[in-house]
Amino acid sequence: MLAVHIAAGTLGLMLGALALWSERAPTYRSRAGLAYQWTVLAVALTAIALVALDSWALWWLVPLAVLSYGLALVGYRAPARPRNGAWVRVYAHGQGGSYIALVTALLVVSLAGPAAIAAAIVPTLIRLPLIERRATHISRETSTPWRQT
Repeated sequence: MLAVHIAAGTLGLMLGALALWSERAPTYRSRAGLAYQWTVLAVALTAIALVALDSWALWWLVPLAVLSYGLALVGYRAPARPRNGAWVRVYAHGQGGSYIALVTALLVVSLAGPAAIAAAIVPTLIRLPLIERRATHISRETSTPWRQT
């Protein structure tokens, strides 16, 4: 289960970078975006399974796993419900927030002590402005017809 979790997390980090920052096509229409959403689901489910199999002392990871996937799902579904352009921010923060969760999880399990505490905060501080920049870019480009990748 741990090997599947690590593999899914690694794939999620790669697909997330591709889906969120691709300049070739709108990421909300890309295959990478769809694959990313399913990969985050796999990460969340394997995290829950690992908690259930090992120790419920880490129960607090279950709501985080559910929240991470919830962000990915809301972000993925946002373009299907366009409302005056607000979907762009929902998309960017949903997908971007789930990616922040993946990066944070990787850093927290890789570091110890004060560095782990910083790892829980720094990705959010760095990524939020980048997510806003991406949302602004998508907002500008939505009037341009995109080609499907």
